[in-house]
Amino acid sequence: MEMGGAASTGVARFLAALKGDVVAPPATGVTFIEPHLLAGDDSAADSAESLAAACRTQHLDFAFVSGQAPWSESAIAALRDVGAGSAWVVPGVFGALLDPALPVEGLKAIARGGDGIPTTLDAALDIAIAEAGRGTRAGASAIVVADDMAGSHGPLADPAFLEEQVFSRLARIAGVARTAAVPAILHCDGDARFLMSFAARAGFEAIHGDTGGPSGVERALVAARVAGLAFIGGVPTAELAGEPRPELERWRERALARGRGLLLADDGGVTTHDEAAALLAILRAHRAGVR
Repeated sequence: MEMGGAASTGVARFLAALKGDVVAPPATGVTFIEPHLLAGDDSAADSAESLAAACRTQHLDFAFVSGQAPWSESAIAALRDVGAGSAWVVPGVFGALLDPALPVEGLKAIARGGDGIPTTLDAALDIAIAEAGRGTRAGASAIVVADDMAGSHGPLADPAFLEEQVFSRLARIAGVARTAAVPAILHCDGDARFLMSFAARAGFEAIHGDTGGPSGVERALVAARVAGLAFIGGVPTAELAGEPRPELERWRERALARGRGLLLADDGGVTTHDEAAALLAILRAHRAGVR
């Protein structure tokens, strides 16, 4: 199935691209970006309205919404009003095993197989299921489970542990989305290529992350396609500072020419106005068909 951009809403294009349909021009959106950065200033404007306004004026098809933000449910409604898709972000379970101040100690405990691991994972799962349910009740177009399980050189823990202990639980969160008839997306930073088959079997339809840096973007898209997942990203934050990166632009041209599999967005690392402006310029160019 092929879907043209002029004849459909942003949310329809977003959902079609997640299913693997050809969407032209490509589906574009923003992920983990503070709404005031998209507004181009530091005003105290309503975050939900700022996010929706950016989608309207920039012709974006979707935006991620943190379920933990106080304005999250208002953002879902505001995005719906402008015809954009909303991806409601909930925490995963693996991160619950790692103390942000002492992550290495957590990884050591995982390697040792500590007795408290299943209990910790189950507690995190209960929270995630409740948050996913809140998102579906609010009318989110998709559920994003954010669980960083990889570094720049691959998985942070034994893949067998991740498959048996982590993805078996993430599948239950994806099940909440499936019950509500909305897609589930996995966010995982780092080189997550070896986890993509697990994600697909757990019921996720797409993956988003920083791919371990600009050099990993193309490899991540190829791996996602092999696993049967859509890939959200393609614009690494490292590209948004300094001189343009012609090699990445050429890669996007080739990937988008294939017509499926890539929803163009940031990698989740945008933190400044300049980065946000550069991102939006890239998305506008591809949406307009400028190569």
